[in-house]
Order: sequence, then structure tokens, then C-alpha cells
Amino acid sequence: MLNSQLPLPIDQIDDETLDNFYTANNLLLLNSLHKNFETLLQPFFYVWGDKSSGKTHLLKGCSNYFLINDRTSIYVPLSKSEYFSPEVLENLELQELVCLDDLQAVIGNLEWEIAIFDLINRIREVKKCLLLISADRSPIALPAKLPDLASRLAWGESYRLNPLDDLQKIEVLQHNAHLRGIELPDETANFLLKRVDRDMQSLYLLLTKLDKASLQAQRKLTIPFVKEILML
Repeated sequence: MLNSQLPLPIDQIDDETLDNFYTANNLLLLNSLHKNFETLLQPFFYVWGDKSSGKTHLLKGCSNYFLINDRTSIYVPLSKSEYFSPEVLENLELQELVCLDDLQAVIGNLEWEIAIFDLINRIREVKKCLLLISADRSPIALPAKLPDLASRLAWGESYRLNPLDDLQKIEVLQHNAHLRGIELPDETANFLLKRVDRDMQSLYLLLTKLDKASLQAQRKLTIPFVKEILML
């Protein structure tokens, strides 16, 4: 049963959208997804990549896109699967979009593998739901116990998310700062990349902290101010 302290699956809008997802490295994937948002021809997408390659951002962004447009969507963070059971996947084929994030977190658990296998089959039967799954490796590299699941994961379109280089990370940070109504100068962005954890999730959290501090202090994001806030 679901743990009442953690309401999952998630069907709420958050800050990770397709508008602030860096698309330049993954245009083929994004173009194909948007086509299927409008007319469902391919019901299954599998995306994979290293940590901080943007998998969670992409899945949440797609889910938010559907919710903003009054369409049904569910986001399931499988990395939190200790808080809920495979029963959360029941009847999800009735949604317009289902996002299963971090598949590798439940691979090796036969109960979860069977539940995901059954969900893929149901989605293929109803032909009304788009399924988007993410993992840290390709479908053939997952050590699945259920052989049939491995074959099902190869049914759809599979894409590796390309990581961002440092210049692209700066561009993403500055774009997200702009969306928040603040300016992140080049020198400050370069300073951050040299002094803090460089994965995008950490950088997003850091930007949120700096945004709040800038608003409270009514100061710009200069290097001295950032040093003061981060105690560097």
C-alpha cells in the first residue's frame, strides 16, 4: 500500500518544464515527443543517460506540459519505491501520459518488473496512453530478472540524453535565472562552475538559494555576494 506520508504517483505542476529544459543536445527526441503529444503514433519512449543528464527534468517537463494543457498525467519516481508498492501502476493506462523515472532503481525486484511489464502491455492494448521511461543505462544493459521485460523495453523509441558541456551549463543557468527575473553574469556563472558541485540538479538548487538571497538582500548576483551567501 502507499505510504500516506508521501503522495505518489505525482500529478502536480512544478518548476521543471519543457520551457526551461535545454533542447539543443536532444532535438530529435524532443521533436518526436511533441509529435506524439499531438497525435499518438508511438506509445513508448525510453530515455537514458548519466546522472544529471536531464532525465528527471525531461520527464517532469513532459508531465507538466500535459497538466498545464488540462490533460491527465502521472509522474512516478521509482527511486522512491521504498515508500510505495507496485500497485501504484494499476490502471495507469487510463492516463494520457505516464512517466516512470529511474527504472534502474527497481530492476532486480521481480514484483516491480512484472508490474512494469504488465503496464507496458496494457498501454500497448489501449493505444491512448504515452509511456515515458528513464534509466541510467540502455535497455539491453539493464540486469532485468524478467526476460520478457527486456524485450518490451525495446518496443519503442530509445534515446540517450547527451550531457551538457560547461558552456551549455552556463547557458542553462542564465536562462533559468532570467525566467526567475534575475541576472546571472558570465563571471559569476563561471565562478560557480569552478567552486561548487557541477551536476545540474545541484546547480538548480544553488540557483534557487541565490535567487531567494538576492531577493531578500536586494542585491545582484555578483561574485562577492555569492561568496558571502555560500561562505566560500
